[in-house]
Amino acid sequence: MNRCTSELLESFLVDYGWAFRRESESGSGVKVEGTSLWKTGFRGEEHIFPLSIIMTETWISFVIQPFVPLSVDWESWPEISRLLLELNARATMAKFSISAEGRIELGIEVLNAGFTYESFTLTMGLLGYYADCYYDEILSGLDHLGYSYTESLNLLT
Repeated sequence: MNRCTSELLESFLVDYGWAFRRESESGSGVKVEGTSLWKTGFRGEEHIFPLSIIMTETWISFVIQPFVPLSVDWESWPEISRLLLELNARATMAKFSISAEGRIELGIEVLNAGFTYESFTLTMGLLGYYADCYYDEILSGLDHLGYSYTESLNLLT
């Protein structure tokens, strides 16, 4: 099967009507052969989500970074991990994780081989659905664990 190229993925973004910028050859700043990174974002029903798209020869990762603008209190990470694992058990394809910086992320990884525009639109639709579906639930779970946030701004404090 043919792999998706950087140019083809950019054409999908253009056809989808999204503004984006190509960042670097890797998200970490370390050049990894065959890896490309794009930054974009989207507005869900009530929130704006920053999106990174990372392409390798094998995978294309669509990651909302951060999904919740929070640096995890490492004293509470077991409870937060449990919350995310429970949500992961209910989500199909999309997965929640905690980045090395302690931020909650939401992502979908798909195979690069045979990736088409239909695959792209399905992936974007799923990511948007899960982002809208679980955002308030995560905030509620964090509130239950002792985090507080400003409802009007949806910012964690």
